Parts: sequence; C-alpha cells; structure tokens
Amino acid sequence: MAQTKQGTEPSRDWRYWLALKLVRGVGNVTYRELLERFPSPQAVLTASAPTLAATGIHPEVVRAILAFDQWDAVETELQKISWAGVRLVTRADAEYPTNLTHLHDPPPFLYVRGAFSLADRTAIAIVGSRFASAYGRGVARDLARGLAEKGVTIVSGLARGIDAEAHRAALAAGGRTIAVLGSGLDVIYPNEHKTLAEDIAASGALVSEFALGSKPDAVHFPYRNRVISGLALGTVVVEATDKSGSLITARCALEQNREVFAVPGNITSGRSRGPHRLIKDGAKLVESIDDILSEIAPTLATTRSVAQETPPPVSLEPQEAALLDLFDSDSLHVDVLIARSGLSAARVLELLLSLELKGVISQLPGTYFAPTRAWKGQKRSKW
Repeated sequence: MAQTKQGTEPSRDWRYWLALKLVRGVGNVTYRELLERFPSPQAVLTASAPTLAATGIHPEVVRAILAFDQWDAVETELQKISWAGVRLVTRADAEYPTNLTHLHDPPPFLYVRGAFSLADRTAIAIVGSRFASAYGRGVARDLARGLAEKGVTIVSGLARGIDAEAHRAALAAGGRTIAVLGSGLDVIYPNEHKTLAEDIAASGALVSEFALGSKPDAVHFPYRNRVISGLALGTVVVEATDKSGSLITARCALEQNREVFAVPGNITSGRSRGPHRLIKDGAKLVESIDDILSEIAPTLATTRSVAQETPPPVSLEPQEAALLDLFDSDSLHVDVLIARSGLSAARVLELLLSLELKGVISQLPGTYFAPTRAWKGQKRSKW
C-alpha cells in the first residue's frame, strides 16, 4: 500500500465500498446479497433500474441505490482514512479473514491498522469482565500466553480487565493478537489503552467496522462482539456477570457454530455466574490450554500445512518420536498406543495432542490415530 506524508493512500475502489454502505437500506446482509449478484460495489452503484430490480432486493433499496448522492461524505471519509493511516480490507481482498466469511452478516469491509495473517485462521477469543478479579486476570494471562506460544492468535476487545490482560500476555509471548473496537480506529477506548493499541497494531491488527470518528456507543458493542467471536474458532469466557457483554459474545459464537469455553470460578462471586451458566448450558469447562487445543487441533494442523507446500521441520521430544515409531499400520487405537508405549494414559494423550498440533498425526473417528499423509513413510532421521 502506497504511503503519503499524511498516512495511507486510499485505493480508488474504496470509494465505492464506502458509498454502498451509506445507501439507505443496505445493511450487512443486503450488502452480502448484492456482492453475490454483482462483481463489485461499483457495478451495483452503476447498474440500471431493471438490473437492480431483477436481483429481487426490496424496491425501496433499488430506489435508494439509484438516487445515491452522498459522494461528498465518501470523499470526507477517504480523507480521514488517509490522515489516520488506516486502510480498508474488503471482502474482495485475499487478506479478508476467512473465518468472517462464514457469518450470515459479515462486514463488507473492515478498517484496519496492522495486518491480518494466515495464522489468524486459528484464533481464539478471550473475553470477560472489565472489573476482573486477580484470579480472573491471572487465568486470562496464562491462557493467552500458552495459546500464543502454540501459534494461536488471541482475539479480544481492548476493554479493561480480561481483554487487556489477554492482549498483553499474547504480546509478551511474542504472539499475534487482534483487538476489535466498538468505535472508530481513531477513537481508542478506553483512553488509557492507546499504548496497548499501538503495540497490538505492530504485532497483529486493530479492527473496526465503524467509520472513523465513531464514538464507543453502547449500540456498537453487540456488533463488535459478533466480530470478535466471528474471527475466532472459539470464545473463552473467563469472568462475567449475568448481564455481561461477554455472554453476548458467547451467544454470537454459538449462533456462528463456533466453540464456547468457560473458566469456572468462585461460586460466591457474581463474576462466576456467567461462566457457570455457560457450563451448565454445555460450554466446555477450561482448566488449561489443553482443553482448548484439543478442540481446535485439527484446524490448527490444517492451517499450518496450507501455509507451507512442504512439511515444515519439526522438533520432536524423545517420547514423541518413540510414540510415532509405534505406528506400523495406517492407524492405531489409543489403547494400543498406551499398551505398546508403556506410558500412562494421561501422558500418551498429552503426546498425541502435541503431535497433532505439530501436524505429524491426525485423529480419526473412534479415538484412532494415524500419521498424516505428509509424514507417512518418512524416516525418523528427518525429524
């Protein structure tokens, strides 16, 4: 992306993406439907009345598209983008997060500072109370640090409490983290997180679907929360009261067919009511990162194999290599591996999870395991 002294040089296409979003009656769902019928927003805005009507969209929306005249507002927003040094990542861009494309109402574009990565396909959201306890903060740090060290991107909302702890721990571990704002990217909220926001942009991305200058109004946060959960394979709720916005994020995750995890807490604390309710409703109880990794391991391994055409060099522990040597057929049941290895069941399961995360083996139905195609037949000397 070309840079000017002021900031980012806007793409010519951005004006049409912004313009279509300003058309009365064009929300995210209608925007998605229009992009399924037209090659670009420019094609929508320059289409004839009969062509628009043939798509089946509401007649009032057709009239609003034909009558659109807010080009001055579009140019003003483009100038703000230039001066703020942010950019738009649109549905047409390869960088647009794959996880968001599965939503019913994906944002047609996102304002971004920083950059997305292929690694963000294996992201986990960590959210919770703004008024977190020392216990909750510690758990958030431990989970975020451990996941980041395994190559998982941490997503949260830059809020006080659990969100900030998760972001900071991911950064401290040298990992990636994404912050989704309920305001414009030029309005950092809370104000004391400006430095944290800069650090996140340098090692991940600051993201918003709201126009620059947008205030952190309460009505924005449910939309923000669905993007948080939409970017992730699953959402972990650490602490939350009965009315916490974190439960909205968890509900969004369920609606998006994503995993929901919850950390148990002190039964006398109001902050534990949200996670405990989620656990009662079927959320997976989290005691360590292994409870999360076991759910996302197949996706994590797939993403890593897609990122590289050839298997990456891996470093196996002696027990991992020894367990791998036990495979004399395409697949083995976990009980056979336990018997042959002479190790405890807990240790074998731990080693299998580690090998799965490294892309060396995959789990099959019925708790069978097999070397992945990329690794099958390779000599141990290559490991």
